[in-house]
Amino acid sequence: MDSVSSKGVDKNKSGFTVRFDYRIVSVVLLVVIAVMLAMWQPWNAAPSSSARTISVTGNATVKATPDEYVFYPSYQLKDADKATASQMATDKQNGVVAGLKKLGITDAQIKADSAGYNSYYDSTNNDYNYTVSITVTVDSKALSQKVQDYLLATTPDGQITPSASFSAALQKKLEAQARDQATKDARAKAEQSAKNLGFEVGKVKNVDDSGFGGGSGCGGGMVCPMTALASGANDSSAKATQSLTVQSGQNELDYTVTVVYYVK
Repeated sequence: MDSVSSKGVDKNKSGFTVRFDYRIVSVVLLVVIAVMLAMWQPWNAAPSSSARTISVTGNATVKATPDEYVFYPSYQLKDADKATASQMATDKQNGVVAGLKKLGITDAQIKADSAGYNSYYDSTNNDYNYTVSITVTVDSKALSQKVQDYLLATTPDGQITPSASFSAALQKKLEAQARDQATKDARAKAEQSAKNLGFEVGKVKNVDDSGFGGGSGCGGGMVCPMTALASGANDSSAKATQSLTVQSGQNELDYTVTVVYYVK
């Protein structure tokens, strides 16, 4: 019969018999158990659905100067002859676009559209009417002033003052900045309530990242400009040769995030 001892290896006529050092086995088992506990963390189990919670809203307001200026000039052309009216609209659109390009505006910054209809419902006026609509996006305040002055000379209808807004890149940067402030504000509010009401703030249950809401100005990254009509003044019957100065100023944007914390 083979013999087994607690140390070393015994060799007999039947071959080798391995003897276990139970101290080493115990150490290995303890290491395995420790690793499993670290991975599973049973002491840090998720709270039950009935656990108490507190909901707080973090707020942040960021200010920035708009870096994008958008113009929306439009033109009304009409004539009793449909072909003539259509050609007038085409010539107007081509002429305005050509003038914008002379100022350095690229194709990518210009959108143009035209639509026409016949005034058949008016027995005294059977003209063919065409509307030319142009959208111009400028990323420079100095250039936007030149564009506004030029558009004034093209006699568009309605307002020619640009809408000052945030470009996509600046909007993203402001959003990251505001989110950082809003989430810190939410945590501070939760901890203040915990201190005053005698509980501890636990894990986050859920987050509602509402993002930008309204703010001063037009909200959504857009500033409400002073209205300048095509005449260059706020009186459509007046005639002027110089448009108002483009003043975009700064705009405030409000950002909110609602966080629900477990409490204990």
